Amino acid sequence: MDREKGENMKLKDMMNTNLIKTSLNSTVSDAAKLMDAKNIGSLLIEGNGKIIGIISERDILRKIVAKGKDPAKTPVMEIMSSPLITISPEKSIDDANELMIQKKIRRLLVEENGKIIGFVNMRDISHNLKYMIGLRITGHDEYARG
Repeated sequence: MDREKGENMKLKDMMNTNLIKTSLNSTVSDAAKLMDAKNIGSLLIEGNGKIIGIISERDILRKIVAKGKDPAKTPVMEIMSSPLITISPEKSIDDANELMIQKKIRRLLVEENGKIIGFVNMRDISHNLKYMIGLRITGHDEYARG
């Protein structure tokens, strides 16, 4: 990757497109089992064929476990974050980082033409910002990848 491209990296170049979803009527227990099986930290919630919310491990911990609620009897719709905060795939990593800081979120959904096409999380942003800073400082691609 050349220096200019690294400085202008767009979300479409780094987003995760493996969208794991569950139904709006799924229980938190079922969602947690799916998250465990897929080794993921968040799960998209789908209703009427559209992604309408997201839950994370932290949501389960804070809104179910800490409150003493039964995850087998609680539908995900009760703890999901909605409405979704989204960003265009054409936006930069810096734009995503600023939005995540402003909204105090750790995951950001990438939306194009009204459809969720991917997501980025703080780890993705952090890794790629580190790479871009290393590239800017040294001008060498191999610096930050190693």
